[in-house]
Amino acid sequence: NWGELAKPWVTYLSRSSYMLQQGIFVADILYFYGEDSNITALYGAKSPDIPAGYNFDYVNADALMHKLSVSNGRITTPGGTSYRVLVLDPRTRQVSLQVLRKIQTLVHSGAIVAGAKPVSSPSLSDSQTGFKTIADQIWASPGVYSTVSDALSALKVTPDFEYSKPKPDTNVLFVHRAVSDGEVYWVDNRSNRTETIDATFRVQGKPAELWHADTGNREPSSYRIENGTTIVPLRLGAYESVFVVFRKVATQPSSNVPSP
Repeated sequence: NWGELAKPWVTYLSRSSYMLQQGIFVADILYFYGEDSNITALYGAKSPDIPAGYNFDYVNADALMHKLSVSNGRITTPGGTSYRVLVLDPRTRQVSLQVLRKIQTLVHSGAIVAGAKPVSSPSLSDSQTGFKTIADQIWASPGVYSTVSDALSALKVTPDFEYSKPKPDTNVLFVHRAVSDGEVYWVDNRSNRTETIDATFRVQGKPAELWHADTGNREPSSYRIENGTTIVPLRLGAYESVFVVFRKVATQPSSNVPSP
């Protein structure tokens, strides 16, 4: 019976899916891709050039217009997700006047924006003179930068996740969820070989635990807290993933857990 054989795989997927639905997705960047195409057509083969160590969400024109506001310098959504920087794709050199006005409203409310200044509207009903005036005003405002790297540097936003690279092609991905009592990171080895890395998380004051979706086991991990981050040694098998969970209060700045 294939169903019985599939149980370990389905259980792994269920545990992983459950964990990845907890709390709120953490991303520093909200990426506006313009009004003239869809995500699949633009990024089906390759994601935008986002600096390593930062996660992002896409936003379309409708959500930008009707769902975004600013609170304490962060771009927020009704669902509670918030972002540090609104990044404009190069394709947004042409946007409608109503979108440009909403970007202006966000900037006036304290939002940080990064990207090249739009040059015109594709709509014949929009005033190009008015468009240029508003664009010039926005890009003369504080908190507007030409690149996302400049914006993150000015805000002193450090990477959410970094890792040592034993080999040039070592590739490890992550997803970060903020939960009520801590932080959950899903860490995924994309190589067809075992990788031994030091992973650095933008978390401090909490010890690290490893939660394994394939077995359901949980175990304490070695860690050390340094400069506002927590460094965790990880050994990941080929295409292996693990949840690194921070939920308790650390009683010491580091811990060394013997390998099994």
